[in-house]
Amino acid sequence: MFKTLFRGGEILPVVSSGQWGGQAFETYKRTQTTDLLYMAGGGILAHPMGPKAGVNALQQAWEGAVKGLSIEETASNHKEFAASVKKFSK
Repeated sequence: MFKTLFRGGEILPVVSSGQWGGQAFETYKRTQTTDLLYMAGGGILAHPMGPKAGVNALQQAWEGAVKGLSIEETASNHKEFAASVKKFSK
């Protein structure tokens, strides 16, 4: 789901509902920005290696997306993100 919030006349995109790091790649491709709210509570708290790894996996995913890497390339470089891919991808 893609929503917007208004703050001081600016629009801040809000991405929520079932988010995990794997969606960062398409989100970045479409928005070309990291200036957004990316609400991935389940993607963090349900991470198989625990919430700290969930946060790390999310950061790794966004880093890979911004660098233009694929999900597979990013997963091969980061064990936390790889665990997310295994659990959350369809």
